[in-house]
Amino acid sequence: MQAPFVDWLTLGSELFFQLSSGRLLTHLEVSPELRTDAAPLAWAARPVHARGVRAADRSSATTIAATQLWIVGAGPAGLALAEACVARGVRVSVLAPDPRAAWRPNYAMWLDDATSLGVEPYLAHRWPGTTARFAAGPRPLDRGYALLDDRRWQLESLARIERAGGSIVAGTLAAIDHDDEGVQLDCDDGQRLRGQLVVDATGHGSRFVALEAGPAPAYQVAWGEQWAVEKELELDRATFMDWSSTGAAESDESLPPTFCYALPLARDRLFAEETVLAARLDHAPASYFPALRRRLDRRLELQGVGRIGEPLELERCVIPMGAALPRADQRTLAFGGAASMVHPATGYLLTTVLRRRARVADAIATELGHWVSPGGPSRRIWQAIWTPAEVRAWRLYSFGLEIICALDRAALDRFFAEFFELPDHCWRGFVSGTAPTPELMATMLRYFASVPAPIRARLGSALFGREGLRMLRGFGGLQRS
Repeated sequence: MQAPFVDWLTLGSELFFQLSSGRLLTHLEVSPELRTDAAPLAWAARPVHARGVRAADRSSATTIAATQLWIVGAGPAGLALAEACVARGVRVSVLAPDPRAAWRPNYAMWLDDATSLGVEPYLAHRWPGTTARFAAGPRPLDRGYALLDDRRWQLESLARIERAGGSIVAGTLAAIDHDDEGVQLDCDDGQRLRGQLVVDATGHGSRFVALEAGPAPAYQVAWGEQWAVEKELELDRATFMDWSSTGAAESDESLPPTFCYALPLARDRLFAEETVLAARLDHAPASYFPALRRRLDRRLELQGVGRIGEPLELERCVIPMGAALPRADQRTLAFGGAASMVHPATGYLLTTVLRRRARVADAIATELGHWVSPGGPSRRIWQAIWTPAEVRAWRLYSFGLEIICALDRAALDRFFAEFFELPDHCWRGFVSGTAPTPELMATMLRYFASVPAPIRARLGSALFGREGLRMLRGFGGLQRS
């Protein structure tokens, strides 16, 4: 849905899959108290740092422009938060291995979200409407869609941060050492950097952020291609999802259910992506790319899309869905994917990051402005990163994720055909993640009452099964609330 192009993904996905599935033990070294399920938890009495890397001597640490806040990671989440913080007078430094390297993902969002979140000036393409396609026929969606000019947004964001007094530092984080004065970051090139707070914005699977206990994430996996095409394309609509079958050959492919997401970029240029919306995978995500590529090729042939030459661009996408939330009792803060902000039922992340950046920056600026000791501020900032209401909504979305993972393609076709028959404000709030918890619950109840009996039976079974119990425990305060 939000289609990152990650060239390194094939090499790294096996390691990441094992890491996020709990099959590797390389993780943040935390005290025994932090490994328990009890809450609230006491702070670790000793510094927390990466396993196998000894905490460095503070006397040799470097202070860059009296940095108050270190943000590790220079992707959209890191830069969005850095911009918001420097605008509030916080002395910020951004640390990343190559902070100015072009972002590889292509980021898309709903057009109304782009307008309300202030990124409309950075749109490369926009479509006034979208369409969802099902066995029962196409369903026009009265909602515009947009693709961002990632590179221009990135470069202008970096420039604004530096003009406001922020620092951009090249380095690879090796260890984080919290102490009674603040935090020290040790880089693998020997840099030792001091500050008061640190935010990890490096993305999913960070070894510096401890997560709650919970199941391994599901995954959204996609293969995308951009082509010059023979037939003239209509430019007024993007295809949000096409659940139509690609023929009998699907039964011979070891793939979870897939849909196609397609964006006409010009009259003669098409981007199309075959996507596993969400699934519990038996193998590393990258191993599914060849089958996804074959299915996309077959779909385009069946639809009569004549392609010219070779693909202009290839995209490979892996997004963990429903990853456990970060623990709110640790001093290393997190934002974006590292804070499990991916929408558990759709895979969207960027809009959540942009909505929360100002609130989190306000909390950081307030705590640094009244700095006494490093423990309390981190606890309070976590409440801005994930509010109790957002945690409750996340539980509901995660319940929806488990339903999606359990359905076959035909059932998903019916599921979403009924979903988009809901009033616009209902499905919009669910997909964008903006609906307050009471409205979200009302939408889910309304959907339950309107769907055919087979889908209602599956929903009822899940509600009174393991998925529902996990959701209700979260609401009841037995887990983080």
